[in-house]
Amino acid sequence: MDEPCLYDQDFYGWTQQQAKALELRRVLELDWQHLQEEIQALGRQEYRELVSRLSVLIGHLLKWEYQPEQRSRSWFLTIREQRRAIHRHLRQNPSLKSRIAEALIDGFEAGIDLALRETNLPLRTFPEHCPYLFDDVMADNFLCDTRQDWEG
Repeated sequence: MDEPCLYDQDFYGWTQQQAKALELRRVLELDWQHLQEEIQALGRQEYRELVSRLSVLIGHLLKWEYQPEQRSRSWFLTIREQRRAIHRHLRQNPSLKSRIAEALIDGFEAGIDLALRETNLPLRTFPEHCPYLFDDVMADNFLCDTRQDWEG
């Protein structure tokens, strides 16, 4: 019977062991299967971060567009913050740009849910498919002009 792997018993300890083996180039000590899985998981996490930020941005843009009487400094600042965070995330992970179209679709779906949760508007109020282009939602002057001071 195989002994339980350190990966299953003490994940933190496993990460430290693997980092040391990499540092010392001890190839035979590397847990190749789990290293591959963890590296792939890290990549998926970066994609999820992009989608998460897009969903917050799109949700607030939808609220801004479809419920103008409720606009607030908080919405303005959230839109501004998410645009900046997405720009920063893509600078740090330029390969994610190849998945922008997919991320926009995924972000729109979650953005609709956010807008529904935070407004009293019915689902039929919102478009069925994302009406925005990525470059538009990222433009400082699209729907909510974040280049200027908030003036509610």
